[in-house]
Amino acid sequence: MKNKVYPMDMGLCGAKTRSGDSCRLPAMKNGRCRFHGGKSLSGVRHGRFILGMYTKEALEGRKRLAALLRGVKEHLGRM
Repeated sequence: MKNKVYPMDMGLCGAKTRSGDSCRLPAMKNGRCRFHGGKSLSGVRHGRFILGMYTKEALEGRKRLAALLRGVKEHLGRM
């Protein structure tokens, strides 16, 4: 059976706040609290991700499709 790790055992966050003091919230495994620890999620891992219409891949694909259609129209115009 695993031993439970309680926030008090992890210590305090210790990040510097705007007032100059150190943060006194309990630390996570990475040593910082939930407000000061780590990157924000992006893409599918983010809770508000819905369709992905504005992802880098989707925008790139639409640009390539537009360029292809322009080329087809120019080719048809010359015929």
